[in-house]
Amino acid sequence: MLIFTTILTLVITGVVGYLGKLKVKNSQDFTIGGNKIGIIGVTSMLMGSIIGGASTVGTAQMAYNRGIAAIWFILGICISSIILGLIYSKQIDKGRMDTIPQIIGDTYGKKARTSASILLSIGMFIHVNGQVIAVIALLTALFNLDVVISALIVIILLVVYVVFGGFWGSTYVGSLKTILLYSTSLICGYILIFKLNGINEVLTFFPKEPWFNMFSGGLAEDLASGIATVVGVLSTQTYFQAIMAGRNSKTSKYSAFITAFLVFPVGIVCTFIGMYMRIHYPSIPPREAFPLFLLNHLNHAIGGISIATVLISSIATGAALALGIATMFVKDVYKPLIDEKISDKKELYILRGSIIFVGLLSLFVVIKNKNSMILGWGFLSMVFRATPIFLPLTSAMFFKNKINKRLGFYAIIGGPLASVSWILLGYGKISSLYIGLIVSFCILYFTNKFKMSTVNKQS
Repeated sequence: MLIFTTILTLVITGVVGYLGKLKVKNSQDFTIGGNKIGIIGVTSMLMGSIIGGASTVGTAQMAYNRGIAAIWFILGICISSIILGLIYSKQIDKGRMDTIPQIIGDTYGKKARTSASILLSIGMFIHVNGQVIAVIALLTALFNLDVVISALIVIILLVVYVVFGGFWGSTYVGSLKTILLYSTSLICGYILIFKLNGINEVLTFFPKEPWFNMFSGGLAEDLASGIATVVGVLSTQTYFQAIMAGRNSKTSKYSAFITAFLVFPVGIVCTFIGMYMRIHYPSIPPREAFPLFLLNHLNHAIGGISIATVLISSIATGAALALGIATMFVKDVYKPLIDEKISDKKELYILRGSIIFVGLLSLFVVIKNKNSMILGWGFLSMVFRATPIFLPLTSAMFFKNKINKRLGFYAIIGGPLASVSWILLGYGKISSLYIGLIVSFCILYFTNKFKMSTVNKQS
């Protein structure tokens, strides 16, 4: 029964994703739904792309290892969702753009646009790998499948969910995923609190330090985890794409607020599940904490649906990220540099081909890194998305007349180079976020002021 309901739920979701193809008449429908999505649709796309394996399996995994500090990722997602609603939704009224690099290119030029697209795609691709590894953890733990076979299944599902219907397919899958995920969270929360007395057990079993200290890893390091998530989400094409798909700014704003409200309870449940599993299953691989809870404490019929829901959560997030990468490649690299007069039909072919390529490349990468920490990919991805994009994008949107636009390209390149250098020197991945943002800020603002000061003194 467990395997049957799992497979049935996955197949139904695949059909739902395919049905998005019926809505796709042109490339605009494929990438941003033709700018005609309502609150339910935008919320579904945001929930479908923002809540994945890192938020569920990864949060439980980190809670198993570190306790309440695992909540930083979810807190970052909630805060960034609110900012998406307050600030980014206003871009719809200023004039619609399909991609973040388009905004950057409009301010800093074509070279900055291309480099931003490439670097942002790399950061998003890193996150795709984290989602795939989360699903592999589920399949290997529950069904004892080989890692390679598991990875192949995941990649096929990831591509199917989005390659036919694009944005509409991702929205449909996101709608179904939101319903299933909330049902699963409510059931797990109910069992944990009322059937297992899990909350009280966690509160009495673990000492306050370090398990209930949100800064148990160090103030700078843990705070950087939250900051990395916020600026990473705000620098990601997929979430920008969802916001810009709203039929108006009010639709997108309310959708982002609803997403922030819905996300937090899921993170709380997964955090306590991770800590509960540490008490009763201290010798299991941490990444299996959440799937084994579903397997051991839910009846097989509901457990199968819940397991499929977690699988869908990770796969849908990966699929949405793959769509964002494909969109940027076509809009910001292929069309400007290779073929500006590409036909709409050919553009659809290239978009779909790019998604398939991302899937195949991810298959190779995850097989080589099958035992890595899931949230490690998530945080590393946030660093590489945030350092080249966040400050140049923010400056382009709000401080366009106060920066030297010729320095935008160097800020985009300098931020990630500084972060990579910091990591290679042996310092923390998360703290490298500070270094990258500081370098980007200095290039955009202080370099320009230093140049002006030097010119004034010479005159």
